[in-house]
Amino acid sequence: MMKKLMMSLVALAMLSTAASAKTMEKAPKENVNAKTTTYRLPKTNTLVKVTEEIKESQGKLTRCVFVLSFYDYDTAQLVGTHTSETYTNGGCGSFFKACRAFWGV
Repeated sequence: MMKKLMMSLVALAMLSTAASAKTMEKAPKENVNAKTTTYRLPKTNTLVKVTEEIKESQGKLTRCVFVLSFYDYDTAQLVGTHTSETYTNGGCGSFFKACRAFWGV
């Protein structure tokens, strides 16, 4: 069981690293700033990867994208996603805080 758990965590870490590397690769071209964190939901067999992405436009508006990716804890397979986005005149902090509060992450 412990070995299976470690393998799942390693697989998830690899997925997160690959996703972060891909995001960072795009950052210079699209002027994107992304932050990704992973949580295990209490009393469930689910891991949640939270990505907060800020895309600056050439105008005055900033695009804020909040993505939740749900993974089976044992198999590290993606089981669902949810995306919320908005445009703001300033930063994305308040939007991300509201999304985290709504989803409990």
